[in-house]
Amino acid sequence: MIDGEDLKALRVRASITQQTMANRLDVDRKTIINYELGVSDIPSKKLFSWLRYCKLDTAVLLKQIKNIREDAKSSGKAKLLDFVTIAFIFSQLWSPDIVTQLYLFLLVVCTAYAVCTKNINMAHITGFILVITGTNRLVFELGLINSVTPSGNALLQGLLIYGTNLGFSLALTFILIFRVQLSRKIYHSKNIELTHFDGIFHWVFIYMAIINFLILLEHLAYVLFDLKSWTFIYDNFEGLVYIAWALSCGALLTMMICSSKNNRSDDVSTL
Repeated sequence: MIDGEDLKALRVRASITQQTMANRLDVDRKTIINYELGVSDIPSKKLFSWLRYCKLDTAVLLKQIKNIREDAKSSGKAKLLDFVTIAFIFSQLWSPDIVTQLYLFLLVVCTAYAVCTKNINMAHITGFILVITGTNRLVFELGLINSVTPSGNALLQGLLIYGTNLGFSLALTFILIFRVQLSRKIYHSKNIELTHFDGIFHWVFIYMAIINFLILLEHLAYVLFDLKSWTFIYDNFEGLVYIAWALSCGALLTMMICSSKNNRSDDVSTL
């Protein structure tokens, strides 16, 4: 199979610089270096893009996969390989863009539901998360901070990217910790009170802040001390973030269900 040295050889032969390849694959140069050193594995989607940019016939690789499939069929392992292949294909659909959009969509739905049911506490909790998370995403979508600028200063580039994420995580953590006090400042209502869910969400974003702080430390170690093996958080960053988002989504859905049950109970008591 293709290893890091093969990737580098293909790139060099195609006269493509590491920074150019990073721009084409929508990653930073550090990721390209890790791929070529074998520190981290290149995802299949990016591998095929790499081969395409290097003008390599991907039919050769597909033929290898077909041969593996035929060998598995002859050994009675074809069904297992089929399941693995299907799971692998669907795993490629879970790109950061898709997952982020789904997460933001759920936040919008929960906020709208809270507003419609006049659940002020739920509306404020989901609204704060939506505004901060959406603003964080917007900063990167608009290119105000990206993995290319400033191209000549890797240290500053990492500080901007990971420092910004850390700042938003910390801001949301403190907002959720003092949610009741902040809600009462914004909206004067006797119904604003501490809920069980206030004790859940801020822990999720404390976890997010820790992850962003650790990846920032990894980046500093990588740039300042050339510690190329310290990339655990970097290599698994998306998965670690998805854990937090999954916990947040579970809490959001539970909050909606509990709110719906309370509304039905109130309706029954008034009959």
